[in-house]
Amino acid sequence: MKYYVLDSSAVIAYFNDEAGAEIIETLLNKATNLNCVILMHNASVAEFYYDSLYRSTEQDAGLVLKTLTSYPILFNETISKELIKLIGYFKTHYKISFADSFVLATAKMNNASVLTSDHHEFDEVEKSGDVMFEWIR
Repeated sequence: MKYYVLDSSAVIAYFNDEAGAEIIETLLNKATNLNCVILMHNASVAEFYYDSLYRSTEQDAGLVLKTLTSYPILFNETISKELIKLIGYFKTHYKISFADSFVLATAKMNNASVLTSDHHEFDEVEKSGDVMFEWIR
């Protein structure tokens, strides 16, 4: 079974119908049919909510959040000691945001590919081979 971790840029692209949205839609359909597993840490969900709130009203952002959490995504709400160590590793070794260190740590723990459009954040990580990536654009 193939595992994927969504970062907020991929989810934002999907909700805004930007380039790469069709890739996310295909993946959601595969997950619905139990042909893959999609993971997302709540740190990324919070980042997505913030972006939604920044672009619209609190009510609209709440509806978008409710829609996201209805999708066939396994949302990780915990921060284990193993995850903490991986978050620390990625944050100190790469110039990435704190939320993106959750994405990488979640992917590493689950042998998953990160689905993203954030080349500026993750190109260096991809070159290192620490985590697998699939780009939506």
